[in-house]
Amino acid sequence: MNKIAALLSDAIGSDGIQLWDAVEPRQQLQVMSAIATEAPPACVALPNTSDQLGQVMAIAAQHGWRIMPMGQGSKLGWGGLAHGIDIVISTARLNRIVEHAVGDYTVTVEPGLKITALQQVLAEQQQSLAIDPAFDQLASVGGVVATADTGSLRQRYGGLRDMLIGVQFARYDGELARAGGRVVKNVAGYDLMKLLTGSYGSLGILSELTFRLYPVQRCSRSLLLSAGLQAIEAATAEVRLSGLTPVAMDVVVDRTAAEGTSLVARFQGIEAGVEEQTERLKKIATTHGMACKQLDGEADEAYWRQSAQAIRADTLLCKVGLRPSGIPWLIELADMVFPGAQVRLYGSSGLGWIQVEIAERLTDERLENELLAGLAKVRSHCQKNAGFLTVLQAPKAVKAKLDVWGYEGNALDVMKAIKEKFDPNNQLSPGRFVGGL
Repeated sequence: MNKIAALLSDAIGSDGIQLWDAVEPRQQLQVMSAIATEAPPACVALPNTSDQLGQVMAIAAQHGWRIMPMGQGSKLGWGGLAHGIDIVISTARLNRIVEHAVGDYTVTVEPGLKITALQQVLAEQQQSLAIDPAFDQLASVGGVVATADTGSLRQRYGGLRDMLIGVQFARYDGELARAGGRVVKNVAGYDLMKLLTGSYGSLGILSELTFRLYPVQRCSRSLLLSAGLQAIEAATAEVRLSGLTPVAMDVVVDRTAAEGTSLVARFQGIEAGVEEQTERLKKIATTHGMACKQLDGEADEAYWRQSAQAIRADTLLCKVGLRPSGIPWLIELADMVFPGAQVRLYGSSGLGWIQVEIAERLTDERLENELLAGLAKVRSHCQKNAGFLTVLQAPKAVKAKLDVWGYEGNALDVMKAIKEKFDPNNQLSPGRFVGGL
């Protein structure tokens, strides 16, 4: 046993430590996809309680070890590459439901709990956490919050920052800190929930999270409207101004699907309300000459299950954001520089993702350079439309050649100041966040 593992073993027990050679191969690949060098960490620490998590953090601070947090590992390769990682701290064993206040529509959970396990428990009370993240079968609650991965349901329910109402996290020095509370109307203290959401483990390690919940809707129906980009742009704009309230409204490009390019709107609620809203959308579709396909019941559920599985771990994946008016041009540009790319953009916010098959491009230097040039063009378009492009997922060789965040805003000094306050020794996920923080 190496020195780091021995010190941690004394604190939390040998069963809470995995030497690197004992880590399963799949998890080793996940960890190494997030680290800049080929030198693996000394071990993986698996605390069973929040107190043990604090102990591990305190020991790491005393010895100046660099830490990378992880949950189930499904999104560990997202973001920038970490530097000089000494240990990985896994929250996989922090996987309990602490409290489910059914009448208050809130739930408090530990970060290692899988999203699917949480949703199954909530469904028994006809409640749900209104997110549909990537890798939903594997993703942990903490990982989803750390990467701010909400999905299409943000159209109706907002992002994770709007649902997270309380948090406990381990600071760099091992102290446990709290913010928010377990009731929706709690306004005490600083809103650290929004700060920690999407921070990629660079400010602290989550140990408890409290969310507001929503009731499961009785009726659900989706309409797939297919036409040219001009018709889709006009219909999307009309829906935004119409008073219709879809829970999801996505502009989707998938050349393997029969629709090709489509506007997909999902409505949920009581049957009469869903019927009235879908009829109004059908009239809008007719006005713009769009083909309309209706999905009810199991067909509706199957479509969104399939959509949740569209993102794969072996592709180049970009998160994008821009003014909704720039969506048609973005789709045309992506189709030109990345033929066959999958695109899903949320019609009201302009957020979404682009997924590109890259296996062939990595075998040829010319094709790889074309890939990088294509990313630069698409990023430039997003930035000209008040947006961004972040390379979430890509091989390390590709990430090493570009700035995965591409941040051009004026808040970097503020981010650095916050990082210095929360992590003065730069031990938490160094290099993973914007500006190499």
